[in-house]
Amino acid sequence: MQMNATDGPIRILILGGGFGGIRTALNLAKKKIPNTRIVLVSDKHHFDYTPALYKLATGASPLETCIPLGEIFQHTNVEVLVDTITGGSLPDQVIFGKSGSRYQYDFLVLGLGAETAYFNIPGVAEHSFALKSVGTALKLKNHVHALFDGSKGLSKEEMMCRFQFVVVGGGPAGVELASVIRRYTRTLAKMHTIPEHLITVDMVQAVPRLLPTFPEEVSRRVTKKLSELGINIMLGRAVTGEDADGVYLNETKLQAKTVIWTAGVRASHIYGSITGLTLDKGGRIVVDEYMNALNTKNVFAIGDSASTPHAGTAQTANYDGSYIPRVIEAIIQKKSLPKYEPRVTPYVIPVGSKWGIFSYKNTVLSGRVFRWLREVIDFRFFLSILPLGKAFNVWREGGSICESCPTCEEAVAISTQQHLERRSSSKSLG
Repeated sequence: MQMNATDGPIRILILGGGFGGIRTALNLAKKKIPNTRIVLVSDKHHFDYTPALYKLATGASPLETCIPLGEIFQHTNVEVLVDTITGGSLPDQVIFGKSGSRYQYDFLVLGLGAETAYFNIPGVAEHSFALKSVGTALKLKNHVHALFDGSKGLSKEEMMCRFQFVVVGGGPAGVELASVIRRYTRTLAKMHTIPEHLITVDMVQAVPRLLPTFPEEVSRRVTKKLSELGINIMLGRAVTGEDADGVYLNETKLQAKTVIWTAGVRASHIYGSITGLTLDKGGRIVVDEYMNALNTKNVFAIGDSASTPHAGTAQTANYDGSYIPRVIEAIIQKKSLPKYEPRVTPYVIPVGSKWGIFSYKNTVLSGRVFRWLREVIDFRFFLSILPLGKAFNVWREGGSICESCPTCEEAVAISTQQHLERRSSSKSLG
């Protein structure tokens, strides 16, 4: 595709179909700014609802985590193109796609999100499981099933190694996953008549407490709850390597067949291939008080892509996606620009199926009601991007079981191929 009609509509190009990109596109469409063309480029046909990926990895329906972009933008003037961005040149106002397309623009919104960071620890990228997309979540689920399906005839010692699950990283994603994988594997153990005491779930955290970006009271309560669920918590223990037989914590080795990496993210590496961007140490785009990329014109960064105080959460990406359309509208209409005001957002972390914790500034509350509150928050988000009937169906199906569907099978195939490519690349470099 060539977006180069210089005498045509004002071209607004949005890169990324995550929280920030979708919110930006929807809000721009609602504004109905005259003589504009809104194009969103994503590397997949669907939106990954990442806060629910831990559910998908432990047997829930993919409907809650995999929402077609066509459904979201069905009744809008947003054009959705599926392509993988490979680079670009801001001085020339052009972005390049893997398809060979050149996307020229008048306004550019960068929302490619984050990717897993392995910090160059030997073997981790090749041997661990991630939880960043529908494909990686389903790949993990299929792996867990394969462990149980192939367990007949094994000795007690072999089973203890086979059914040791290690979650690396004590942030929200790690906490949510560890709490449900304990329940899920116990259910599978009953189905396969395997003694539950042979199954262990360990959490490894490099710093002295879980959820280090939250108040200490949040860490204390969550740590207590996870311990009650039977999860072993190892604090102040950094991963130093991994191979096919397990994971290393300095001199200690955990002989686990399943290591799930939730310990780090960084901004998309693609930004390093777009000339004209200024990046911080984490690869995020440095922006001014209007979220405009430093020393550029009409180029904005949102969500995980922007170097802002609260970047890294879905709430911030959603907030940014509501702010940027106001700036673009003001520029087009030659009005004064609203300044960006970083906002602390409430956070609800589900731990297990019957407990959750709420954190907002200095307020910390926990209990069963906050597990339910998280479901309400999910439904509210779905309602903001889908019609009522479809939003309800997506939310309702989030707790049901669905082992496979064509979309899931394709996602697993893609994720598996990427994993094999990483392993092949590692071997060739070694």
